[in-house]
Amino acid sequence: MKNTMLKTITAAATFCMVAFASVAVQAAPIIDPGLGAGNQYRLMFRTSITMDATSSNIADYNAFVTGVANANATLASLGSTWMVVGSTTTVDARDNTNTNPFTETGVPIYLLDGTTKIADNNADLWDGTIDAFVNRNENGDLFTGGSVFTGTQGDGTGFPTGELGSAAFTFAGLTNATNSNWVSASAPANTTQLTFFAISGLIEEGVAQGGAVIPEPGTLAIFGLGLMGLAIARQRRQIT
Repeated sequence: MKNTMLKTITAAATFCMVAFASVAVQAAPIIDPGLGAGNQYRLMFRTSITMDATSSNIADYNAFVTGVANANATLASLGSTWMVVGSTTTVDARDNTNTNPFTETGVPIYLLDGTTKIADNNADLWDGTIDAFVNRNENGDLFTGGSVFTGTQGDGTGFPTGELGSAAFTFAGLTNATNSNWVSASAPANTTQLTFFAISGLIEEGVAQGGAVIPEPGTLAIFGLGLMGLAIARQRRQIT
């Protein structure tokens, strides 16, 4: 009986160690900037996957960045709508992303590292400068340099004759710029394969858009400890 109990405890402890290891080593973006319950914010990233800019339909680009975001389980858990920071001849980036400062004030926008703020609000996003490089992808990994298709000017409107899908050349931004070059630094051929910027919908601190609570760090490990305690308690009842 004692050997059986020892095996049970050992198995439970092993599960806990695996749980702790999973929390420690699993790469995942940080989606909670710690603003406090009830506060709203947005998240932003640069896709790790490329695409051309030949389509004139903004829905194609929104679907692309949404697919990239939802391929990461942590981002998918938010249940958010993701939009490309891009302009076509029919829609400006600031309207596509619901960040038009003339329509609403907006909320802070963060990278997927939990600390880096890109902008304080919509006006700050489109005033010609941003607060930091948009240089992390959907997995939270850091990237330096590289062009990103936007078809957009520094104020969030489409770049004339350089919008997504509008001409042979589309304006692109840089991941290592904080002036207007972050969205309009060059004009490569629209058949070129480049990355894109994506921005989330509104997220409330601690709550996913679908209504699910965002797991706090260490939840899996705590769950494992609970299972170990349950196993020990059951074994003790069997012994007595």
